[in-house]
Amino acid sequence: MKKTNKYEFMIAWRFLVKGRFQTLLIVLGISMGVAVQLFLSALIGGLQISLIDKTVGAAPHITVMPVDTIPKKINNEQGKISDNKKVFYSERREIFSWQQYVMEIKTEPGVEIAAPVVNGPGFAEKGDTVVPVAIKGVSAEGLGIYRIKEKLLAGGVELSGENILMGKAIAERLAAATGDKIFLRNEKGEQVLAVVCGIFDLGSDAANKLVLVSLDRARSFFSFDGISAIEIRVKDVFAAENTGKVFKKKFSNVKTESWQEKNRELLSALRSQSSSSGTIQFFVLISISLAIASVLGIAAVQKSRQLGILKAMGATDRSAAGIFVIEGALLGVSGAFLGVFAGLGLSVLFMSATDASARFGLEITAANILTPAALAVIASVISASIPARRAAKLTPVEVIRNG
Repeated sequence: MKKTNKYEFMIAWRFLVKGRFQTLLIVLGISMGVAVQLFLSALIGGLQISLIDKTVGAAPHITVMPVDTIPKKINNEQGKISDNKKVFYSERREIFSWQQYVMEIKTEPGVEIAAPVVNGPGFAEKGDTVVPVAIKGVSAEGLGIYRIKEKLLAGGVELSGENILMGKAIAERLAAATGDKIFLRNEKGEQVLAVVCGIFDLGSDAANKLVLVSLDRARSFFSFDGISAIEIRVKDVFAAENTGKVFKKKFSNVKTESWQEKNRELLSALRSQSSSSGTIQFFVLISISLAIASVLGIAAVQKSRQLGILKAMGATDRSAAGIFVIEGALLGVSGAFLGVFAGLGLSVLFMSATDASARFGLEITAANILTPAALAVIASVISASIPARRAAKLTPVEVIRNG
């Protein structure tokens, strides 16, 4: 059996070397297909990671909030139903037993951070400039949800006393720097003095309009007995929705919302990207398969006389078919090997040619490298089975007689 395999390999190699121009074209075609698949997978993967990072990289993955109350009609001062008869929704502003919720949430597997927050609208004032801001009271642990240390442009993250952290957009509007003193005013007109201890950039305009203060100071500033919400960060960002469903079953007196529920359009776009990538890769594989089947089919016709002689000398149908299967495997392995290097080179060129401000990382993983290479080899072997069957059916006497 070993001699037969060696013999089949030798004949297959001779056929490939003899038709070196055809062999070169097939190998180049396979390598280009593998390179395109590798680069496309890395590009789509990198783009998706970048989009998700910008969306929830520095934001809570799950938010636990007070539930909405039942809609009620608003009475006027005389106790009668107002003439316009509009129905208004009101919302409970606070979660009072938040410590129990936080403790329970932290016991759930996969939860990385669970931190209370207090949210409220307000104004930041410096000199004659007044800017509307979103004020958020956070704990020291809660800063980790927003990755403030990584996103810090200037200063530190110490929120004790009068210190506050300010988003880049607000700092630019107020021309504020670290160490500057400003006033924060709430919707009731009450104001407090604050010192800018750090300026951050979370990567979006809305997030950069945040002003972060300590949790206790925010509760006092907005006259809260409880908190506004509990923000949660999980280890696997894509598991947030399932984890949120667990909390919905556990907690009936609060409302739970994951980042997936807030970003349905983004998820739909990501699925469309993945589907497009899969479709393109599928047709690339079909093209490779058809090319190999066509060229090896022609080779089977061209080499029919030699195959007939081999069969007359004792070669079996299986050996004749095996020659073309080995040819397909050799072509697939060679093309996949070159394609991997071509794809990596294409990725490097793309990164070097892309403007730094618009650049995002490519997701080059073992799966992205090995999958297209393995598929190319499998497609090559399967495609070679078509001419292999033709070779197996050849009758030596008729082939030699007909030339």
